[in-house]
Amino acid sequence: MIETIPRSTEGNTSVELVVDLVLAKSDLDYYVYERNQSWHIGLGVQSSLVVGSTGKLATFQQDDVVRQVPISSTLEQMAREFVADNAHAGFKVFGYVGYNYASHVRGTSYSPGRWPLLHLVVPRYQITVGPDEITVQGEDDKDFHDVVQSLKSTHIKIPPKDAVATDVLQGAARYTEIVNKALSKIKDRQITKVIVSRTVDLPTRVDMLAALLVGRKSNTPKRSFSFSYSGYQSTGFSPELVLSVVKGKVTTEPLAGTRARCDDRAECERLKKELESDPKEIVEHIVSVKEAIAELERVCCQGSVVVEDLMSVRTRGKVQHLGSAVAGKLQSNKDVWDALNVLFPSITASGIPKQAALKVIGSLESSPRELYSGGIIMMDPASNDFEATLVLRSVFQDQHRQWIQAGAGVISQSHAEREFTETCEKLATIAPFLRGE
Repeated sequence: MIETIPRSTEGNTSVELVVDLVLAKSDLDYYVYERNQSWHIGLGVQSSLVVGSTGKLATFQQDDVVRQVPISSTLEQMAREFVADNAHAGFKVFGYVGYNYASHVRGTSYSPGRWPLLHLVVPRYQITVGPDEITVQGEDDKDFHDVVQSLKSTHIKIPPKDAVATDVLQGAARYTEIVNKALSKIKDRQITKVIVSRTVDLPTRVDMLAALLVGRKSNTPKRSFSFSYSGYQSTGFSPELVLSVVKGKVTTEPLAGTRARCDDRAECERLKKELESDPKEIVEHIVSVKEAIAELERVCCQGSVVVEDLMSVRTRGKVQHLGSAVAGKLQSNKDVWDALNVLFPSITASGIPKQAALKVIGSLESSPRELYSGGIIMMDPASNDFEATLVLRSVFQDQHRQWIQAGAGVISQSHAEREFTETCEKLATIAPFLRGE
């Protein structure tokens, strides 16, 4: 069943309306994904696939029926089969790939965390909030009509909540130590570039929808997202795409090179010029673009890979980055999962060479990254359009802990103190907007 409702030109902003809609059916798990001027919401589960943290067991759900099976094929093949068997006309598939998915599909060792490597879900109800209208799609039942009715009634408001006390300076000594260790590995020519990250643990549980509501008003992300499924929760303001595939065109958008963005216009412009002329930032960015070209050439038609935008400054909340766009035409014998397996995780969240960088990160960081620097997925099986947005500038929460995380790209010209400062600048894009549950 599909119902379309015109949007009023007055009243709630899109993010307020999205939060209200999810709160109206707070008993259902959800995915929220913002792309361009539209918000896509998936509520509940028609069917889902969850690959556990070790990659050895898969859990399938079809309505209320749950079954577990040992994994005997590749993860990408399981994903292909799940989408082929469960796609419904007009419905998108939501989900994510965790950071360790990359090591698993490459056959390299990793330390499993708690979070799944892969999650895909076809929702029971799908809502698209566009600039002019709202479309609701799903089963003709009470929940469907509750959602439609909530769009026509007085909206729920999130009451003011206390900010979560967050000390983004914690762990400075430990982080500068691992940056210096990374520099030693670069000097030994084990790697050219590596992104090392640090976590900031939070003292209380976080209200994910309040973080989305408050944070989106102060951020300028490439994509926004929030989800809550089976006890795993995250909200984030992603600065870049891992990849998008639209009508066979594959695009990746590496961001590398960072400066703060402040309210003082003159100081912000000074920092922008500094970013554009800093040799370290330029080198870090160019090597990332060169690697993106090489990766796309592995899955794209010969001669089709081009740099569509090179090293423009892109504003992302409290920071500004050097950003580029590289694109090519997907080979006819490749699909979106082939492209994902090559491009994921992003060079700008792992390093160069990628395989060696994954090993270095595993040896230097004290705990698994879980979803940090993973990818939030939304795909349209009907058109085979697909995108994965990079999970940075995000808050994470499960049954055991809640935290935020940030990293910086280390190359031979890096200085540990500056890289620590960069992580603080990035954390400022999420930390001030966290509210207690």
